[in-house]
Parts: sequence; C-alpha cells; structure tokens
Amino acid sequence: MRPKVENYDQDVQLVILRTARYDDAAENVEFGEISIFLAPAFVITVRQGVASDLRGARQRLEQRPELLAAGSPAALWAILDQVVDDYAPVVAGLEHDIDQVEATVFSGASAPTERIYSLRREATDFYRAVHPLLAVVTAIERANAAPQLQPYIRDVQDHLLLVNEEVAAQRDLLGTILEANMAVISVEQTDVSVQQNATVEQLTILATVFLPLTFVTGFFGQNFGWLVRHQDSLAAFVIFGIGGLVVPLALLAVWLRFRTPHTRTPAALDDH
Repeated sequence: MRPKVENYDQDVQLVILRTARYDDAAENVEFGEISIFLAPAFVITVRQGVASDLRGARQRLEQRPELLAAGSPAALWAILDQVVDDYAPVVAGLEHDIDQVEATVFSGASAPTERIYSLRREATDFYRAVHPLLAVVTAIERANAAPQLQPYIRDVQDHLLLVNEEVAAQRDLLGTILEANMAVISVEQTDVSVQQNATVEQLTILATVFLPLTFVTGFFGQNFGWLVRHQDSLAAFVIFGIGGLVVPLALLAVWLRFRTPHTRTPAALDDH
C-alpha cells in the first residue's frame, strides 16, 4: 500500500509506512510495510515483509521522558524517525551500484542492460515509498498539538526531503545511463557490422579473382583429343597455360581499377 493516513471513529488513526533495506549480498533493495494503529491510549504496529526493527525506536523514546509525556504521538514520531533513518543505507547502496554502472558505461564499454533496468526499477519503487511519505509527515505535523514534538517531526521531514531529492536524482541519472548504454551498444554493433562488411568484401575479391582462373583451368582440363595431342610443348604450356591465367587477371585488374569510383582529395575540393 502507499504511505497514507486514514482517520477512523473514536480518534483512531491508521498510518501506513513503507520500509526499505539494502541487501549487500544480493545488491538489491527489499521493501516492507508497517501499519500503525494510533489512538490516545495505545499504539499497535503490524509489520509485513522486510520491515524496520523498532527496538531502537523504543529505546530512543524511553531515553526522552519529556517526549513520552506527549502520549501515543511520541511513539509515532519514534517509528517515523526509525523508518526514515533506515532509508539512508538504501540511498548509499543504490549510489554505489549506480557509480559502478556509470563508470562502466562512460568508459566506452557497455554495461548489462538488465542490470540498469533492475536498478531503475528499484529506484522507482524506492521513490514510491519515499515521496508519498512527505504528505504523511506533513499531515502528522499539522495534526499533532504537542509542542515538544514539533521540532522532532520537522527534523524527520528534513531528512525525508533530502532522501526524496537523492532518490529522484538517482532515478533521473539511471535514465541517462540507460540512454548512454544503448548508444554504446549501437556503436559496438556498428563496429561489428563494419568488420563483417570488410570481411565479406575481402572474400568477394578473392572469389572474383579465382572465378576466371577456375574457368580457364577447367577449360584446359577437359580431356579433348586436340588439347591432349597438340598442347605438348613448353611454348604451348606458357602461352595457353600461364598466359591463359595471366590475361584474365590483367583484364580483371583493369576492370576493377576503372570501376572503382575516384575520390577527390581535400586539396582538389579546396580548389573548387
């Protein structure tokens, strides 16, 4: 569910928070959810998925008796503060992964496109968890009448604004990296096509050269009587054998020379 605040009868509120944790081993972001039922006399939390550990929130709250005097809203602040503090390692983990992918792409080598898409999806999911929480914190700040809690809630809001800006910047940066990676892949594919075209051109030239030679040798290799009986001297071998191979090669060289378009030099272009 999206982070939100819903009011029920008898001064009961439901506050939905999205939690996030960066898994160093898998290098991805795991998300969870905390549902907070808030009333003047109690606070109940229901955690699902990878949720924040609230033991630290309780300990920090117990160390501030002046905040405990505010009642259940103080517990809500402690939970908010814990959830927002847990966002910082997620931002740092995503930043590290993005730096690695960015270094790979802008070094001229293509990064795995699937990895970039995965990071972009994680940044988008993280943004959906952080951005709606801004409105939730604002609503809690306006509804909370305890003056001693106002500075603490504003501090949580400041940290949340910073995280929201960083996540939005990371998502935009991943979009730029994805476009740059596609450009690098396109350049690599162009280089491969150029190499393939050069190879095909060389094979075509070799086939063109050997085609007339194959014809001549095949013609003189026929077992006709006049070829067998009359072409038996060295002169006949030189004229018909070697000459029959040299002449087609010479004609082919002349044809290729005049067939190839002439390129104009820069000096000739300057003269015009």
